[in-house]
Amino acid sequence: MAKGNYSIRYDPDKLRKMIEEGKTAKEITEEFQISPYTLREHLVMLQNLDKKIYVVNGLFDYSTAEKSKVKKEGIVFSKEMLEKTGFSPGDCFEMTVEEDRIVLKKC
Repeated sequence: MAKGNYSIRYDPDKLRKMIEEGKTAKEITEEFQISPYTLREHLVMLQNLDKKIYVVNGLFDYSTAEKSKVKKEGIVFSKEMLEKTGFSPGDCFEMTVEEDRIVLKKC
């Protein structure tokens, strides 16, 4: 089977083989030089192609994320705080700074 046209790094045959060999998400992402997010996308495409569910150990284990790759920038609001203001998780905001305050406007 040829490589996919979605991503130059998507190789269903190689991905399938690595999963069947029991490779972890970290091993697969390092081999393909992709992020865990991209691996999840490739996994969905492979599952759709094969009509089969594959399990990749460590793919959703966020506790093992390398601290150097985890960015801690931005403003985080709790779900409860958003709901009290009429917003929802995932809403987009435009930020402006006015003297001593930050103003967020929903996109």
